[in-house]
This record gives sequence, C-alpha cells and structure tokens, in this order.
Amino acid sequence: MKTRSLGYEIAMTALVLVLIAGIAGALLGLVNHFTKVDAEELVARKATAVYKGELKSFPLQEGISQQIQFEGGRVFGVYVPKDPSVQNVYVLCAEGTGAYKGKLSILINITDGKIKSIAKYEADETPGLGSKALQESYFKQYYDVAITPDFAGFRLVKTAPAVSSEVKAISGASKSSTAVTNAVNAAALWYKTVILKGGAQ
Repeated sequence: MKTRSLGYEIAMTALVLVLIAGIAGALLGLVNHFTKVDAEELVARKATAVYKGELKSFPLQEGISQQIQFEGGRVFGVYVPKDPSVQNVYVLCAEGTGAYKGKLSILINITDGKIKSIAKYEADETPGLGSKALQESYFKQYYDVAITPDFAGFRLVKTAPAVSSEVKAISGASKSSTAVTNAVNAAALWYKTVILKGGAQ
C-alpha cells in the first residue's frame, strides 16, 4: 500500500482550508449584498425617534449647505417627510462638542419653526450624570420656542430660566448640557439660514 508523504498531506490540508475560506467569504459577501443598509438609510431609521413617518434626505439648492457650524455644534444631516403633503417638518442630525467624552449627537425635529422633539443619536455620557442631559425631561426645555430670524440661540443658566431661550443646565452634568445646547443651537442656525433666509452660505 502506497503511503502519502507529509508534504502532500500538508498541501492537501492547506488546499481544503483555502477552498473553505473562499466559499465562506463568497457566502458572506452575498449575504452582505442583500442585507446592507447604507449610511443615509440608517440615519433615516434612527430619525423615527423624533418623526414617525418615512423620511428622505433634504434636497439642497445651489449655494446652500447642510454643514452648518455654530460655535461648538454642527448639523451633519437633514431629512424631510417622504409624504409631499407634510410641509414644514425638518429632522436634523446635529453634533455638539464640549461633552464629557468630547462630543455627542442628537436628532431634532423642527416643525413650523419650533423644536417639537429631540432624541439621542450617538452619545456615551456617564450613566446617572451626563446621561441626564439626554433624557426627555431635559430636552423639553428646548421645545416650542419660536426660531425666528432674530433668534440668538439657547443659553445655559444655573438658576431657573427667566426667558424661554434660557435652559437650566443639569447639576453635575454641565458638560453634557453644554454639548446638547451646542447641537440644538446649530440646528436652530441651520433653520434660520436655510429655511427662513433662503440662505446662501
């Protein structure tokens, strides 16, 4: 009976492993092709936290940018309802710097010139402290304030707010409160610049 050399056995084992890896890679690629969600669709799905209908990317006009900077904040995505009968609704993805871990991102629904809802998009703040600035009870302070052409933005205060544009910072979470306010102010500036003023940048 003819015996196979050790080299032959090693070569055959390597060949089998290469074939298995190739087949597995091809199958994974096929699964990924049919299940892949592009970045824009993923954001639109997350945005259902502040708007329950289907959304599409906001169509930009020449000279208008979605990239709005406002001190420590920026808008990096804007969506509107797919239903053409729904008007004056904008869902913005905004980032604010100054958070305990650098920055955080939130979703903001501006309807008819007022913030109607806010939700966390991406944040990693300390549970029980910074995370308090990402709760509905804190977000409500920004709601229903009219964003007019002369709106100067929200301002953080440590005492009870005296006017509607003042927001009381969370005790022990001033950095997170600042980051949220920066993001909201970036969204308000986007609305003023693009929607109210028709705003070339």
